[in-house]
Amino acid sequence: MTGTPAAGGPARPAPAERGRTVVADRAVRRIAERAAGEADLAGRHARVTRGTATVRGSRADVAVDVRLPYPAALGETGERVRGRMAARVAELSGLTVRAATVRVQSLSANRAAPPPSPPEGTGPSGGRSRRPWSARRAPAALCALVATAACAMLLYDVLSVRLADRRPARWRTGTIDWLATHGPGDTAVVAGGAAAAVLGAWLLGLALTPGLRGVLPMAPVPGHPDQRAVLDRTAAAELVRDTASAVPGVTHVRVRCGRRRVRLRARLAFGDRATARTALRTTTDAALTTLGLSRRLTPRVTLRTEPHWRPPGTEPGPGPTTTGPAPERAAPPGPDAGEAPPDPAPSKTDAPPDPAPSKTDAPHVPAPSKEDDS
Repeated sequence: MTGTPAAGGPARPAPAERGRTVVADRAVRRIAERAAGEADLAGRHARVTRGTATVRGSRADVAVDVRLPYPAALGETGERVRGRMAARVAELSGLTVRAATVRVQSLSANRAAPPPSPPEGTGPSGGRSRRPWSARRAPAALCALVATAACAMLLYDVLSVRLADRRPARWRTGTIDWLATHGPGDTAVVAGGAAAAVLGAWLLGLALTPGLRGVLPMAPVPGHPDQRAVLDRTAAAELVRDTASAVPGVTHVRVRCGRRRVRLRARLAFGDRATARTALRTTTDAALTTLGLSRRLTPRVTLRTEPHWRPPGTEPGPGPTTTGPAPERAAPPGPDAGEAPPDPAPSKTDAPPDPAPSKTDAPHVPAPSKEDDS
């Protein structure tokens, strides 16, 4: 009989409707800020500087100001942050997110530093990470082919003699006779022994060395000692070349990557030589650091100037072709421009060339000079 309204009395609300849950604006704001900072941006995260939230009934409006890691595509990165924030707010608060706004305030370089690489000289088993061993397919296939052919010929000759009662092959009897008549002091035997020793040393070297000289071992992944990776030396050289080419004024960059060092040669078209050299070294060091190699390569930078390069702040010297016409153009504005070529000194007045007719000819001289100038 409980819960049944009395006759003529007001209807009592159900127990689930006798109260309400109110989510404060502050709680929604904290959820939005935390969710925006958790958005995965290719291994990096945004930094939330400020957040706001407004709750009206079962709806909420949230907004955050963030600093994105540089470089980043603003549209795509902002959409990731906004989607993550709206989904987490709706999931944790139970509200309907009506509007979610992300305002990008600035870009922050190196916001999330890469994980520290293991110190040099450490590897999966406590030693330096080494290059993987080569399969040696070509030498192994060649040796196996020669040995198989020799064994097949000898086996065929022996079986033909034992089973078919045939005479031994000439090459076998000839070889036995030659070995019986020649001793260790003969030149042919010494040459053959030397060739066999060289061949054996070559095969032994191939067996004891890892090979794959065209790749560089990378540092092992922390916590995953079984994973090993290598980087092609050509790819490393291309990365260093692209990084060095971005330095202002640097042209014709050539990079040669070895097993222990990187040689970079470039030419400078404009700018300060010392500044460009410092920038090249800095960018090269940064590029080599990001490679994640087990042993860091030593850079060697060589910078030469182009034939047309000039130090900053200097201008090309005056030449006869550029400065020659200048006095002639400056002379016509004078009063006696026509008389300037024969006698530059008296160009100001007409008294030195002809003192007597200077008074009468003075009014007529400027007019012809202007007509000749025009």
